[in-house]
Amino acid sequence: MAGKTVTKRKLHNLLAELKTSPGDYVTLYVKPSSFPHYINKLPPEPECHICMDEIKEFVNTKAIIQGAEKYKTGAAIFWQKNGNKHVVLPPFPISENKVSFGKLDTSSLHKILDREYTIGVVLVTWGSYAIGIFYGDSLGESKIGTGYIHKKHKKGGRSQKRFARRTEEQKKDFLRKVSNRIEEKFKNHTPDYIFLGGNRLISKVLLKKCKYLELQNDKIATRTLNVKYAHKEALDHILKEVTKSLLFSH
Repeated sequence: MAGKTVTKRKLHNLLAELKTSPGDYVTLYVKPSSFPHYINKLPPEPECHICMDEIKEFVNTKAIIQGAEKYKTGAAIFWQKNGNKHVVLPPFPISENKVSFGKLDTSSLHKILDREYTIGVVLVTWGSYAIGIFYGDSLGESKIGTGYIHKKHKKGGRSQKRFARRTEEQKKDFLRKVSNRIEEKFKNHTPDYIFLGGNRLISKVLLKKCKYLELQNDKIATRTLNVKYAHKEALDHILKEVTKSLLFSH
């Protein structure tokens, strides 16, 4: 069983469909630090003990545990005894644990999806970067840049070692440059969350090298945005990726 990523629009459509489905629901919201043990400790409800057993079994599957670890945003669960059964890992964190029985409750998930966030985005690959600040659905400020990094030298011997040393210095210079640009662009803004994308290995190094990102560690999303290139076109379309949820259906 694998989850599928869904856009904000598709998730809104799904929630609207669920509301038209007759029958009672178990609705669960679980914040990141409580998933999945909050669910595992819930006592069975007399009117829906079968549902609770099913939910506990489903959320502890390998795919959902791995997805939750990647997103670290908690989970919204909408479960009918005979009907719809969905687990949603939203793009931004759920703030409180709660459970309800009966009428479907999508209010907390709607608040997460519909809130106007200030989002910082840093896309980086070796030799190029794209930095953006989004206000709601609009790109408010951006910076696109490059840095020369010599390609791997194919010859052996001293020449190869010399080029390798030069390449390492060029990489360090590039990371310093990107770190400075992040500081310049972000210092006058207060992002709710910061997303990194592009080369995952570079992102890990950048998190250690950039003082600004180090100080904002609690705002940095755990998932790396899946983009191949760090340029203006990628930045212009990245918000769709930022706001995707991960959906599991039973």
